[in-house]
Amino acid sequence: MSEVIELRREQSIREFECMKHLKLFTDEEIAGIKTKRLNHEYKTERRQKNLVDFINYIAYEKNVLQLLRERRRKLHVNREYTSLEGAIHKRIRVLYKRALARFPSEYRLWEHFVEHCRKHRKIVEGSEALAKMLNYHGDKPKAWIRTIEWEYRKAKNMHTARHFAVRGLQRHPTCGEIHLAFIGIQMAEATKLVKEAKETAEEMLAENNVSLCKQLESASLVYENYEHKDVAFFAKLLEQLSEYRPLSNALGERALEEMRTLFADNSEEMWNILANLALDGNAFLLEGKDEVKVAVTLKQRLNLCIETFREGLDRLKTKKLYSHYIETMLKLNATQSEDIAEEKAKRKALAAAFRETLEADQMEEEKLIQYLKLLLLNDNPKEELIMNVIDKGLQQFPHSSDIWTHYLRYLIQKEAELKEVERVFQKAVKSLDSDKNKLPVWKMLLQYFQTRPDLPDKVEKFFLQAIQQSPSISHHFQPLYLDFLLFTKNGITEVRKEYNRLVKNFTTTLDLHQKMASLEAAETQPNVTEWRKCLEQATHFYGKTTAIVWLDYIRFEIEHGSPRKMQTLYERAKGMLDEETFGVFLPEYELLKNPLL
Repeated sequence: MSEVIELRREQSIREFECMKHLKLFTDEEIAGIKTKRLNHEYKTERRQKNLVDFINYIAYEKNVLQLLRERRRKLHVNREYTSLEGAIHKRIRVLYKRALARFPSEYRLWEHFVEHCRKHRKIVEGSEALAKMLNYHGDKPKAWIRTIEWEYRKAKNMHTARHFAVRGLQRHPTCGEIHLAFIGIQMAEATKLVKEAKETAEEMLAENNVSLCKQLESASLVYENYEHKDVAFFAKLLEQLSEYRPLSNALGERALEEMRTLFADNSEEMWNILANLALDGNAFLLEGKDEVKVAVTLKQRLNLCIETFREGLDRLKTKKLYSHYIETMLKLNATQSEDIAEEKAKRKALAAAFRETLEADQMEEEKLIQYLKLLLLNDNPKEELIMNVIDKGLQQFPHSSDIWTHYLRYLIQKEAELKEVERVFQKAVKSLDSDKNKLPVWKMLLQYFQTRPDLPDKVEKFFLQAIQQSPSISHHFQPLYLDFLLFTKNGITEVRKEYNRLVKNFTTTLDLHQKMASLEAAETQPNVTEWRKCLEQATHFYGKTTAIVWLDYIRFEIEHGSPRKMQTLYERAKGMLDEETFGVFLPEYELLKNPLL
């Protein structure tokens, strides 16, 4: 091992001499590079080899290479590239090959090496590495796809790319991605033939050009032989073929026809894809085989899209397809246009999608809530339409807190009578099946009372009623009630009484004690005794599980109370907190005790 390391050290002497001669590195830096390389060499040559040692060595050499480039740029040195960068590149490639020979099962290592070859334009080495990789990772379709794309796009070798594509299909006959890659290179090669010829694609097709027809027939044959076509395959295929028009017209139209035949009666995704292709103006959707018309304007494309969705809905009246319909219209309306007519057409199409879905009783809860939000944002909301949406929503989703909340918001927005608001609130509370769902409705009622200055007593009565509810609701409103009392009673005396009552008669949350402590702290002349009571209550209820209550208490004693109590509080915290929480508490306590740390 030492002989091999010594040989490599001698081979790198020329590099260090160039670094020193060109003044790219100081003597200290060169010595550091020597030491680190030697350490990496020993790690990679030891008997029990680890992949991480090779990765670290490669990363280090790449960092040296990057630093070398920066130094050249900074010092304007443009000599001895072969002796420096060339030697480092060679060392990196050797390290990769040593690692791959030792750890061939690491697929990511092969990927990194191929990427390194691509970045530094080592095409031949990349091809060799990919060919070897398939011997170990031929069970991975992505390995075949990477090899096919490399051979065609980088190595410019169609023969080899086709060879690997055929082998890949033999190994993975059910993999759609390999079929798509094969079709892609065939269509790209056909496009290349057209570019090299002096004729247009249409002229070459009309003349039945032998070479061109051969490429297109090969692509068609690959498509035909694939027996596991699904909607996702067709979507990717059509997207891919759209890049090669008009050469791909025949295959694209054939794929569209087969997709319709296979999935028209059982796949919402297929209709969604067709409708979106129509919205994008995809030429494969033309009614005739000859391109006599193209939907170029947004209105034309939008109409074709809607017609496609409606055709699908005649066959599949499902919530999923209706949701796709709405989502497409929402996405379209999210993009703005300067054309007023287009904007009007988009809004009209969205309204139609919502209306048709509602009439068919196929509205999903999420979409119905979106519809309500859009209706309530209107400056002149139509009451009959809004109530129709709400009624249908509550019939289908009686346990939806969002629908009940929007119902109350609508009543508040139109300034409905108090009795009507309270009636709907009571109905919502009875209908909702959990306290978690009821809480938003309680919040909305509070918001209503707070916007009614003519009902001064309602807010306080609301708080007292809410606090009597189950803990999920009561805990939310307890701290808010303290704020309300401080504002309305013009003093903290009533707030203290209510706080003591809550602590005595109800379960409380940490938020309540922290809120009361903050109100005591905000007084012009804080009452230290009352303030301390809040912190003491917090430690009483939450001192076993929460470190922050002890830290707040200690911070209070340091800044406002008696610093001598720190040790006592520390002992109490140590006795009450579990081991893990005390581990969180201790470093923060040390910082409070010794601020200079």
